[in-house]
Amino acid sequence: MDIEQQRALRTAQSLADLGYSIDAIFATGLIPEAHQQFVRDELERDANIELVPARSIIADANREDWLASVDRSNWYYWPTLRNYLITVKGWQSATIRSLDDSSDRILRQLATPVTPTFDIRGLVLGFVQSGKTANFTALIAKATDAGYRLVIVLSGIDNGLRRQTNIRLKRELVGYPEGRANSVRLPPLGQQWHEFTREDLAGDFQPGFANHAALQGSQPVLLVIKKNGPVLRRLLRWLDDAPIEVRRTLPMLVIDDEADQASVDTRGTYQTEDGPFDPDYEPPSVINGLIRDLLRKFDRRAYVAYTATPFANILIPHDASDPHVGNDLYPKDFIIDLPRPPGYFGAEDIFGRFDPSSGATADALDVIRNVPDEDIAYLEHGTLPPSLISALEAFVLAGAARAQRGDASAPATMLVHTSQLIATQAHIGAQLAARFAEIRDEWRYQRGHGIRDRLMALWTSEFRPVISEVHPEREVGFEGIEPHIGPFLEAVHVKEVNSATGDVLDYEREPNLKAVAVGGNRLSRGLTLEGLLISYFVRRSATYDTLMQMGRWFGYRNGFEDLTRIWTTAELAGWFSDLAFVEHRLREDITVYENQGLTPYQVGMRIWQHPAMQVTNPLKRRFASSTTIAQSYALNLEQTFKFPLRRLDDLAVQCEANRLAVIDFLRQLGRPDLNVSDAKGPVWTQVPVRPILTFLNSFRLDEETRTLSISLITAYIERLSDNGELIRWTVGVRGRSTRDPVLGVADWHLPGGPVAQVSRSRLGESDSLGVITDPDDESLGLTDTQLQEMERLLASGTSRGRAARGARLPEEALLILYPISKYSGVGTSEGRNRRPIYSDPDDPRARDLIGFAISFPRSSRQQRVEAYLEGTAGWRPVE
Repeated sequence: MDIEQQRALRTAQSLADLGYSIDAIFATGLIPEAHQQFVRDELERDANIELVPARSIIADANREDWLASVDRSNWYYWPTLRNYLITVKGWQSATIRSLDDSSDRILRQLATPVTPTFDIRGLVLGFVQSGKTANFTALIAKATDAGYRLVIVLSGIDNGLRRQTNIRLKRELVGYPEGRANSVRLPPLGQQWHEFTREDLAGDFQPGFANHAALQGSQPVLLVIKKNGPVLRRLLRWLDDAPIEVRRTLPMLVIDDEADQASVDTRGTYQTEDGPFDPDYEPPSVINGLIRDLLRKFDRRAYVAYTATPFANILIPHDASDPHVGNDLYPKDFIIDLPRPPGYFGAEDIFGRFDPSSGATADALDVIRNVPDEDIAYLEHGTLPPSLISALEAFVLAGAARAQRGDASAPATMLVHTSQLIATQAHIGAQLAARFAEIRDEWRYQRGHGIRDRLMALWTSEFRPVISEVHPEREVGFEGIEPHIGPFLEAVHVKEVNSATGDVLDYEREPNLKAVAVGGNRLSRGLTLEGLLISYFVRRSATYDTLMQMGRWFGYRNGFEDLTRIWTTAELAGWFSDLAFVEHRLREDITVYENQGLTPYQVGMRIWQHPAMQVTNPLKRRFASSTTIAQSYALNLEQTFKFPLRRLDDLAVQCEANRLAVIDFLRQLGRPDLNVSDAKGPVWTQVPVRPILTFLNSFRLDEETRTLSISLITAYIERLSDNGELIRWTVGVRGRSTRDPVLGVADWHLPGGPVAQVSRSRLGESDSLGVITDPDDESLGLTDTQLQEMERLLASGTSRGRAARGARLPEEALLILYPISKYSGVGTSEGRNRRPIYSDPDDPRARDLIGFAISFPRSSRQQRVEAYLEGTAGWRPVE
């Protein structure tokens, strides 16, 4: 859609909102004839969009609908905002209808502001970068029209996000005295806002800018503040000085944006209002206590939490209370799930989704590109890897392609997020700036010396296949975008966005900003990156909420989704796909609970637990409990190939504990089976399941680097063994067939003596060994008949490991133990991405490693094992 089409469509939408038919719109002469068919198609498509209502779990379904009796004819703020969204922002009528409906559903759950006393706590669940701000802006407008007079928006924890929110509300609700373009007009006298915060970086709440008299008038009051201890304390002290009658009668609405950040208590004692006082009482964490204290000061109060990652909020104790600051922030009155907006691209669109219970999948856009382990090693050594250089060149092509489509004036951004360390960001940023300058100079002065051929090849191989699949009508050859490459290169700036540089991405001041943004925490939550085309993201986080919030590429990409690319690791791509399943399951449960008429107190939300990630910060889930139900590991090979190699103190403790666990386990097995044992190590057959379970439960895995869940595996084994499967085990130790004087031996007190240790090198500077198994290991313990079946499966094209698993009986399974020498890789050259396990294997903390692998056979039962985390309002199955 080019600029002229946008202008024509926006004019038509404004007229349609006034009640004009399509023919009447064209009769005005305001729509050029060349664009009339386009406008007609867009308006008809918009009218045919079927709206999905917001889902809700509410405390009192029988409560009188106070909003139905409200006369909206004299409302000002919502009609003004609605008109702004149509005429200035060019929103489609379907999007406006959806926003109108969802904000009504939330407002309906608040108390009418004339109620003498009320205390409403609710949670609104959106999607990352999906328009939560638009929703709470609409809610503020409607609540103010309905009579709420004090609005406090808690916006993130840093100045940049607070400022971004303040600017947004100023533009869409408050207006400017000078009547700025692209903002609502200033309300008439008597309806103008009292603002006690400003839109500059230092504009947070200061008592000197506030007047208590404003709280006693008829005009609404707006504050946009950080979730910051000193700021909140200043506000509380100022409110304490206000007349008591004001705090008793003034209806207050608190919007908590990014409510899972800072707002959740991570310290306080869990005690109920009527329960006995805990002698070990601890007060709530600072921000949580201050927010609760703020609410407690008013008799008419409504608190609405907004987040796309509600895991910590769901796990807040449902009945916790503090004698000093009152009840906790559990959403006792409502949980509302906003519908997925039209044109939004979320986790399942980008990374796909697989449902392990049904096998159902959601297909993804072909926009994910792999960052191999060796490129992570480049980054850790402070150099630009080939994949990052490719991503940088892809940004040039994507930006030029947007310009070719008529969006040359639109913002364009590339995100580079490799580390939270500012020093690392500075180093990478400087190298990127230098590399980008080289690309620009090559295009300026040496176009025929390779760069044109290189970019043409990248456009042909990387972009054209995806464009032809998603938007075939937009596919062009390299010659089509070539004229736009130079201007785009000249417009781009490399910016390091962190607290050290003070750089900000100010799209308000520079609406057509073109930038490569290198950063970490400041780019990882809340901040919208306009026109985000290319993302290079390798920062690992093992918690759902942190990882999901770092995905700044989610959002509205209609018209250029085929040009977006995300370079990331295979592990992270898999995790984001798993998080798409977590989101999907959470919303499915909300639908079920809504249909059953259940309340937030009657049933808590359950959150699927990942084998390698944590739901949220341990302190935020300290009162949660885990519920396990069934999953299949049939035909899977589960192995430990990651260790805390960058935390040697932790590794030493883990290795010593596991060495003792292995010695104790093997001692219980008695003498090995000499018919199966060989030079690589002893083998035990016909081992019962109970010692296997005892050993697995005693084996230590590091929380940050584990790739499997022992609790899920043991639950699976127990369920199948109760039904006659996995009851006979083969246990093998796989060392070297000959001893190596460098690698040494592992003395596990075995009857045959020490075992020659194996070598397993490390992938770059990562915590990964890649794999620890050898291809033939999984055939250990198979009978002659089973080996013949394995050969048959191999001949049909089945991989060697899967063929071995397929040949094994469901009653049987294989556990393999690997003694891995701390001198692995010493003195050898195994390729640029491989290196010794330790830089100094003689460091006292460097230990020999012990890994294990479990080869699971097929199962006739295919049971599932899923672990769910749930809060103090426990989950229960609903028919």
